[in-house]
Amino acid sequence: MITVTVYRTGTEISGFIVEGHSGYAEEGMDIVCASVSILSYTALNSMNLVAGIEPEDLSYDVDSETGFMSLRTLVNNDKTDVLYRSFMVGIELLLEDYSDYITLKFEEV
Repeated sequence: MITVTVYRTGTEISGFIVEGHSGYAEEGMDIVCASVSILSYTALNSMNLVAGIEPEDLSYDVDSETGFMSLRTLVNNDKTDVLYRSFMVGIELLLEDYSDYITLKFEEV
């Protein structure tokens, strides 16, 4: 199962952690893992390319073998908010059909 933990302070999101593999299908055929991966990597890459967050203001770690990604922004702006919320929309849409394979939780920081 994939666990997505979203870090927030009040209504502001400052990062997330994705852990695990869904177990929906065999490696290379797992549409749930692929969907979560593309949402996560798009959020990570967009922080600099779209939101203008400098690399020194990003904290992230990726281990594709274990299905782990963490992303924290040390500086937020209107664009980071949109990127995080878009990530959340994607995860919530996946939960509608694949809730046996994904868990979403929130942690106040």
